[in-house]
Amino acid sequence: MNIKFEMDSTYTDLANRTLRLLERSNSYRILILLIGAPGSGKSTIAQRVVDILNERHIQYNQSAKGTQQKNIDGHYQSEVNTKLPSYDESVEIDVEDENYTPTLNVIDQTTSIIRGRGGDDTAVKIQKSTGVESSIDQFAQVVPMDGFHLPRRVLHQFKDSKTAIARRGSPFTFDSSLIVQLVENINETLQIKAEGIDPLETAISDIPDIYIPSFNHAEHDPKQFGTVIHSSSRVLIMEGLYLLLNEPVWERIPRILHPNIEFEPILNTKSHNFNKIDDVEVPKGKNYELWKIITDEDTMLYRVGKRHLNAGIVKTLKEGEDRVKFNDLPNGKLVYAKSFKSDLNIFSIDDENESVL
Repeated sequence: MNIKFEMDSTYTDLANRTLRLLERSNSYRILILLIGAPGSGKSTIAQRVVDILNERHIQYNQSAKGTQQKNIDGHYQSEVNTKLPSYDESVEIDVEDENYTPTLNVIDQTTSIIRGRGGDDTAVKIQKSTGVESSIDQFAQVVPMDGFHLPRRVLHQFKDSKTAIARRGSPFTFDSSLIVQLVENINETLQIKAEGIDPLETAISDIPDIYIPSFNHAEHDPKQFGTVIHSSSRVLIMEGLYLLLNEPVWERIPRILHPNIEFEPILNTKSHNFNKIDDVEVPKGKNYELWKIITDEDTMLYRVGKRHLNAGIVKTLKEGEDRVKFNDLPNGKLVYAKSFKSDLNIFSIDDENESVL
């Protein structure tokens, strides 16, 4: 099969499935958790699917030109942050405590800020929607976890800071409990129903805008509030390595969506069974799905080694692959050996347009 055709077919099949899931969920918003080892292509797949969905939304709007945007009748109520301790800048925190409970800083009636171990750099801002039509009409969005890397200034505070910096990208170097709190907040927005709203239509609601950190590749650190999860967005594809990881703190993320989720290790990525996307039934009344992209170690080694070379981090492919063996490869093995069961197991496809970042 032609590789480009296979790639395009996979992206289209996933977009079709996502739209069908949204339609059958009866919710205004759905969430996809997308995981995979470094170099598996999760960022590319997430972006391609989002691009297809947004293009279809634009086409829908063009055909419905002149139609006024609807209001959602359901009232959004948030409770997940009420039990968080209040933020106190004078309190010193243990930056190595992965079980650290994030703090809540209520700015005013419309805005709250949640801080984790990363402090201001990785903070999450919850800002109430104005309830009026916005100029930003985003149907689908990628929600990347890169911005939740602990800043280097925090890693330098670790007892073994040298190892913490060298192993950056491993589970303990992320603001994990803050990611849990983010998913708790997103899950609340999934409960708003979409009565009278077409699947490709957006609406005015009181769902809040959620500001999360992005990652500044030039500075090699998080950028505060660099990504906005817009109130109008109906499809969120959250992508990252550890979103299904069966380890302390991380295991709370999939259980927010599926309390009785089963553990399913993948011990041999080369012989694992993959789903034909069209053959997996889209359930009714479900407002989330879990996707796992699977790639083998040789592919991971080459792709990420080449990525390091193209980014100028190393001078040769051999140096890049040696770097992968020290950190990225062990992290990738961990993802497959210790993650929960997914709804879809997707075979990783080579895409010549995949970003090197």
